[in-house]
Amino acid sequence: MIIRNLNKNDREQVETFFAMMGEKSASFFNVNHGNEKRVMEFFENGKPDHEFFVLEQDAQLIALAFIWDLFSLVPKFGIAVRDDRQGQGVGKFFLTGLLDRFREQGYAGVLLTTAKTNVGAQKLYEACGFERLGVADNGEYCYIRRFEKA
Repeated sequence: MIIRNLNKNDREQVETFFAMMGEKSASFFNVNHGNEKRVMEFFENGKPDHEFFVLEQDAQLIALAFIWDLFSLVPKFGIAVRDDRQGQGVGKFFLTGLLDRFREQGYAGVLLTTAKTNVGAQKLYEACGFERLGVADNGEYCYIRRFEKA
């Protein structure tokens, strides 16, 4: 599995990724197609306040992530794994690789929110060192992963 930055040649695979997303995953990651629109904006106009990442295996996109508020010490973070690859360690591999990258880039941590019903993701985040801060304005749980200073 390879973690890399999203590039303009990935459009078709990203469209397929969202088209294959099941109702449950979409209800957690793509409410009202918001994150799909966010990624598609990258292909149309670029998104200089975002950085996008993919996890690929055998030339297939199996997970997608991004951070925004790049000029903050603690940017916001979103991640999704293809439905047919969930529960196989893919999310943990991708998440830990990205967290290492963010730490190396000098961020103090990352923030994310997740649905209260997304128990699998909550377990993953907590296993990777995230702590639950409380409930965000949108009713989802808010998590932070802080990075220790070297």
